[in-house]
Amino acid sequence: MTKLLPTALALAALGFAPGCSSGSGSRPIGLFPESNEVPGWSSAGKMRTFEASSLWQYIDGGAEKYIQAGVERTLTADYRYQDDLDAVADVYIMGTREGARTILESEPTSDSRPAELGDEGRLYSNSLVFRRGRYMVRLTAYRDASNAGAALVLLGRGIERRIEQQR
Repeated sequence: MTKLLPTALALAALGFAPGCSSGSGSRPIGLFPESNEVPGWSSAGKMRTFEASSLWQYIDGGAEKYIQAGVERTLTADYRYQDDLDAVADVYIMGTREGARTILESEPTSDSRPAELGDEGRLYSNSLVFRRGRYMVRLTAYRDASNAGAALVLLGRGIERRIEQQR
């Protein structure tokens, strides 16, 4: 039994290691909708989590502005809309709502229009960004498509409902 203790402690320590981690298909934190919870959208992989200290592994070259704004953790998941459009959903969990506002306000406003999501949002041709409280959400379709904007708004509303359940 005592010989197993060091091994058990080492395995437990690995569970707390910083950096990226992959969630199981069950999305333990609950911010991402399950497949078909939002009409037309299905999950296309596992959720990944990046702590602030390892965010550079996900957005190399862009992590510093999030860290300065107080990001605590970033969750990301891939989705597919009607077997036609692939997208990535990122949820940045900030320390404060002001941090989420800072990030959203750093986004360019050209070629965008207001989106009625969260506290404030913007819709671009193939992406959507919005903030709700201390959460900053970015949805990006991998290609331009005529239905991308409407589809991303649907997914955004599903994530917004999940955020509301966390509050």
